[in-house]
Amino acid sequence: MSKRILQGLRAQPGWLFILLFSLNHARGSDRIPLQVGLVRAVDAGQVKVGDPVLAKVVVKWQDPQCTLREGAIVKGRIVAQTVHSKTEKISQLALLFDSAQCDGPDMKPLAMTVAAVLAMDPNRDKNQYENQPLSDAVGLGLGSDPGPNGTNGSAGGKRSVTQAAATVYVSPPVYKGPTAVMPGQVVGIRGMKLNVGGGPDGSSILSISGHNVRLEAGSQFILTTNLNATTPVATAAPSAPASVGAPVTAKEPEIAANIAPSSVLNDETELCLPPQCSLALAPSGSESGTTAAAVTLSVKELGYAPVRPDHGMYSFDYGSAISYLGAKELLFTFNPHILIPRTGMESEFPKLHIMRAVLINVQEKKVIKTVEWKVPDAQQYLWSIGGDRVLVHVGRELRLYGAGLKLEQRLSLNGPLAFLRTSPSSRYFAVGVIRERHSATMHRQLVEAEQQDPEEDLEVRVLDSTLHTLATVVRSSRATPPVLSENGEIQVTSISKNRWRIVEEAWDTQKRVLADVNSTCLPETTTLPPDLLFVVGCDRQTTGKWYRVLRPDGKPVLKGLSTSAELEQMANGIANGSAFTIGMVEAAKSIAASSAFSAGDLQSERIAVYRTENGERLFAVAIPSPVPTVQMFVLSPDGHQLAVLEGAQIAFYEMPSSSRHR
Repeated sequence: MSKRILQGLRAQPGWLFILLFSLNHARGSDRIPLQVGLVRAVDAGQVKVGDPVLAKVVVKWQDPQCTLREGAIVKGRIVAQTVHSKTEKISQLALLFDSAQCDGPDMKPLAMTVAAVLAMDPNRDKNQYENQPLSDAVGLGLGSDPGPNGTNGSAGGKRSVTQAAATVYVSPPVYKGPTAVMPGQVVGIRGMKLNVGGGPDGSSILSISGHNVRLEAGSQFILTTNLNATTPVATAAPSAPASVGAPVTAKEPEIAANIAPSSVLNDETELCLPPQCSLALAPSGSESGTTAAAVTLSVKELGYAPVRPDHGMYSFDYGSAISYLGAKELLFTFNPHILIPRTGMESEFPKLHIMRAVLINVQEKKVIKTVEWKVPDAQQYLWSIGGDRVLVHVGRELRLYGAGLKLEQRLSLNGPLAFLRTSPSSRYFAVGVIRERHSATMHRQLVEAEQQDPEEDLEVRVLDSTLHTLATVVRSSRATPPVLSENGEIQVTSISKNRWRIVEEAWDTQKRVLADVNSTCLPETTTLPPDLLFVVGCDRQTTGKWYRVLRPDGKPVLKGLSTSAELEQMANGIANGSAFTIGMVEAAKSIAASSAFSAGDLQSERIAVYRTENGERLFAVAIPSPVPTVQMFVLSPDGHQLAVLEGAQIAFYEMPSSSRHR
């Protein structure tokens, strides 16, 4: 049996190979290879003949009988093995693939054999990928005038929102790393050899001397049709327009393409010059802990109990929250820890719990209304919308509440909510809903193999302020949630070691570089009203973090540092855009980012209010033994009052009168 591997392999985004694998009895028919990534490590000393091997499709593949989407599962098995020992110096492992999720979640016959092997790709680093922008995926011109009936408007050739509303696009991450690989060999695993199709039933044999054959999770196989398989082959010559005999050259993603030239050099976020920018300084001894609240309101009688000091956690949670509903009403929500009667589909929610919502009249400091919601998970469930409304995740729907906690609208999700992101003005929302990709059996197998929830489809809906769907995009459930600005989406990409580029992908598909920043970790971004960007990164010279608030042109309004003892950096703004608030929680000792801590480890939280115009600090207070929840402070919509959850009470702080008139 003769074999020939094409002398040149080139990659499309990801490792997409063009491989020519000719057999005498194949009569020279062209075959397009299938590229898959190993789900779980395989070691010849730890497997036995017949054990399953699961792999994920890396790049969409299809022929007339089978279409495999990116992320589809291909299932194989161990056909033979030889364990390394004193008498067996060479370890061998024979494997083949015989079924896949063709055209849906069900497994169907698909006989493939391994034609090439690559070690776990270092370029699979998530920093080497960026999600296709929502604007590219749907061709939106949000904010432009579509004209009558969606035509003859000022969208500049882009489809209008109404034209795009019913369209669903799949937008996989775009690979932006190296795209060349040597052909016809095992790449990246020293000493390993591959005998293509030389094993039983057309399986391929991997061999290595001196130790057992081992392939790590993430290793990649290039599969071709197994013509020696004893099971039916559900493949045929593909109807691809391009010839398989010629290498395919990838179109390299160009981050600089379509970028406004005036912003390319805008990378001076470390330069903070007054009066346009201010340095965030820690409160002095005279300020820290001495600011008195104007009024306090006990919430213990409502059924709220503060977190115990020995309560362990890895990050701040959403066990309670406060939010204004206009200048005169404050909404306080918390978990009363009561038993929950489950009905119908609620049995599918393993973390179902009750959240009690109490509406308080701010002026009279008395309760107006109390309701209870069944929240299906432990993630964020409450979002402030424009200062006078809130969006709440209850069961499998989103509910929009207005003044008086009056229910205004419902939106069915038809699946678990992965995230909800809002633009600074709450003009647009991005809602991610999980769509099950696998059968129940395959789901269990993947959980066992990966020791985590399997990758699923993530349906991202772009909504307007009335919860009307403008467009829908499908991404991976492991993709980073989008960060919405007023004009589009904020993305952070790696441009070199410890160097990151923050880019705004506008709805009209224009790209604009906001800043190039230095950070030893992936910077985190949050948008604030009116159109500011809060960025947190890791300092190169210390174990702490830096944070900055940037204007739409990328220039800083505020610059600050936090020590390694500061666990959380939280920021929010107000609807009128006059001020923003930043909270820094400090522990009694330095705690690594991934380490557990207890509520008793938290020493204080510094909350400061800053002027949007120039970052001037208007007010600061230090709260001892803070509540370990994300939404524990909020500024009133008019900027006159700061509400803080402190232990078993809510404290109201009046802003200085000088800050109200400038």
